[in-house]
Amino acid sequence: MDRELDRRRFVQITGAAGLGALAGCLGDDDEPAAENGDENGGENGEESENGEDEETEQEVPDPKATENALIEPATLKEWQDAGLVNLGQLDVRDRVTVLRVWDTETYEDGHVPGALKWAPDEFHAARTEGLGEAAPMVADGAQMDEVLQRSGVCPRTTIVLSGPSALRTARAYWTLRYWGFPRERIKVLNGGYNAYGEEYELETGGEPDAPAATFSVQANGELNNDDRLGIAQMIQRVDLKQAGERDDVFLDNRPDPDATISTAIIDDPANYHKGDSYSTKFAEGGHWKDADAIESHIFGLDDVENGDTIVTFCGSGYRATMGYFVLDGILGYDDVTVYDGSFSRQWADYDGNNTEGNVPPEDWRVDLNDRTDGDTGDSDLEIVVDEIPDLASADANQIEVTDAAYMAGEDTESDDGDGGDGGGDWGCDSIAPPAF
Repeated sequence: MDRELDRRRFVQITGAAGLGALAGCLGDDDEPAAENGDENGGENGEESENGEDEETEQEVPDPKATENALIEPATLKEWQDAGLVNLGQLDVRDRVTVLRVWDTETYEDGHVPGALKWAPDEFHAARTEGLGEAAPMVADGAQMDEVLQRSGVCPRTTIVLSGPSALRTARAYWTLRYWGFPRERIKVLNGGYNAYGEEYELETGGEPDAPAATFSVQANGELNNDDRLGIAQMIQRVDLKQAGERDDVFLDNRPDPDATISTAIIDDPANYHKGDSYSTKFAEGGHWKDADAIESHIFGLDDVENGDTIVTFCGSGYRATMGYFVLDGILGYDDVTVYDGSFSRQWADYDGNNTEGNVPPEDWRVDLNDRTDGDTGDSDLEIVVDEIPDLASADANQIEVTDAAYMAGEDTESDDGDGGDGGGDWGCDSIAPPAF
């Protein structure tokens, strides 16, 4: 069987026809000509009076033009040396913001130079979906905008995630992707800041100043809502597969579950990374395997083929994003999605074993119709909706409805800019460089 992936190479996107709608990733078509400040220098390509070739413009690396979303410390160092990291001017074609995805208490002990804080509790939330509240679910739009604005993110910013934990950086990556960021604008530092510190000097002390912006996820145009499933959508996917009307692959990214969603394939995310633990704070836990190894593993699993629709899930929605990241971010695989609520924090609560009497109606129960393999145990769902929605209705997927409304500019106070690529939109005009 041919398992050769048609990988999407992360090439530079600069004004190609038809791609202008990818808000937040395109710059002006024409690069400004470099000025020759040397009076003795000739025109570009000519010799100066001393007979030596003059270089009239410096080549600046394009942070979008990496093979995939995974970068090594040397690549980030090149961007730092070129002055792209935490650049004070927001209206330039390409600038880089490094986010340290880890607890903030240890920030001053060491971080990539110029890195800004993004605490794990800022990219998840307790939210109502289906019949009740669940956590940790994807962060809402206001949470995202707060982080992006204080970090100086603008339409032409590339975000580098530098946390030490593969588990948390994957969740951060997926969160940005869901909120409309293109692959080309999100990078994961392989090995995190610890790996960077093995090759270069880490910075200690307080957080540097960052140029503030009023950028909103609204600039991205629309949600990547195909990258996330809610509880009602997941129940329907299972039913359709059982009926032979879909052939989705369900990857359970837990190492040894007692019960799982029907027909799921167990795939421990330890298969995707190097080191003893993907949640460790040490460098070995943050290293991912390369694309060839990941491709060979995933498409070597029984009943998994290139071209399948792949749904990842786990206990809480975190390990599931590791499966998502290796497929979307490293392999460039387009047909992968995350069941956000996942098994332990949501799915298992929708059974008939609720000790508080909040038993879902039969259409919603996961212990019926061969939806679950194994015993879900006791559950504690609290039904909070006034009316039970139909599984197929928008009312059953409240998170997507709410987030789509936010992206459309409803229920938000941000009205700066139109989401286009102009440097002045979203507060992304030129300001003085920060001091750090």
